[in-house]
Amino acid sequence: MRHASLLNRAISAAALALVAWGCSSQNDKAPSFNESGKHPPLAVWYQDHRNAFSVNPLQCTQCHGSDLKGGISGVNCFTGLQIPGFACHANGHPPTAIPHPIPFKAAALHGPMAKSDLVFCQICHGTAGGPGSNPRFNVPVGTMPSGCEECHVPLAAHPPFSPAAPAPFNTMTSVPWVGHSTAGNMASACVLCHGATLRGPAEGGVGPACTSCHTALQAGILPIPGTCTSCHGKPPAVGSHTIHNSLAGITDACATCHNGAGSGTIRHNNGTIDVSFATPFNARGSTAVFNADNSCTNVSCHGGITTPAWGGSINVATDCASCHTRGTAAQTPQYNSYYSGRHALHLDQIGLICSDCHDMSVSSGGASHFSGLGTPGFELAPRFTIRVPGYATTPGSCTPTSGSYSIGVCHGTKSWQ
Repeated sequence: MRHASLLNRAISAAALALVAWGCSSQNDKAPSFNESGKHPPLAVWYQDHRNAFSVNPLQCTQCHGSDLKGGISGVNCFTGLQIPGFACHANGHPPTAIPHPIPFKAAALHGPMAKSDLVFCQICHGTAGGPGSNPRFNVPVGTMPSGCEECHVPLAAHPPFSPAAPAPFNTMTSVPWVGHSTAGNMASACVLCHGATLRGPAEGGVGPACTSCHTALQAGILPIPGTCTSCHGKPPAVGSHTIHNSLAGITDACATCHNGAGSGTIRHNNGTIDVSFATPFNARGSTAVFNADNSCTNVSCHGGITTPAWGGSINVATDCASCHTRGTAAQTPQYNSYYSGRHALHLDQIGLICSDCHDMSVSSGGASHFSGLGTPGFELAPRFTIRVPGYATTPGSCTPTSGSYSIGVCHGTKSWQ
């Protein structure tokens, strides 16, 4: 009887050891243990066990049971051993395969995933809540006892509003987060902090109302990236936008004159009308600029000549010299300079105007007067616009014996050279 009692006590002691220390001997289907039959130090294993579980969840059940609530180890994965400053399985969710590599703290790693769907990140890293709940992303994780708020300020889970903000780049300013237009799952992610219909504080949102920038946007309607019409017309119905937008190759190409200031940039909606010309529109040997009096200088489309103030006009039929200067050779001094033959005689001595000989409504092969404005050469050779009866491109002569000219019929057949 005495031997039986000793045996029973030995078995009980062994069982208690298992409960206290986990598996008493190494299990070839479970992660490695130290010499005492325990996992590595908890401060390390707390982080490492996630990858181990993701690789093979079944290995954990060997000691923690099929439901991971204790098994022979007696350690419940939901309420088990705690580490100071950390909790087991945030919000009490069951162990699951981690959908991203670890560690994941670097912005270049977690940023794109968070941007694609912040609601997905909320499952593990944020407090619960739907539209207007303003969830905190402060659930302890790994070596971050304050979760995402180790780097992000409370209630600002996305990147900084201002790239100029000091580290850790999370200062909220009046400048919107420039990358928000490419965020994913906007209908569910943005409403968390901007309110159910994106009206911000008016419906409990800590974030501003989207209409504070998108002034033409209806409540609850998301802007469509690239359309511009949630804030203004495309083009805006002011100044000379309409006439410029009608030109071939310029239509809806805002970056022609607002280069680097489009939607999604820090120069967009910053309180300043930012005019900066795309490089192909620089006049020859100079850089296009927008002047303080709202005129433009050194723009290739205007032959480098200073334009009228924005909102002014140029009569295409009669104001040719507003964009074309006489040159001495092809593209000299400007890409669109005229230079050949008897221009000086006809314009200076006789007094003709350009439209006496050139019809700017003519097009050929898809090219017209204003096509290819971003290229240095004439898309439409000027000779194709000549409307003088009897003009021959080869050998280059004309017989203006009929038609209407500003000074009437002037001569018989003459060579242009």
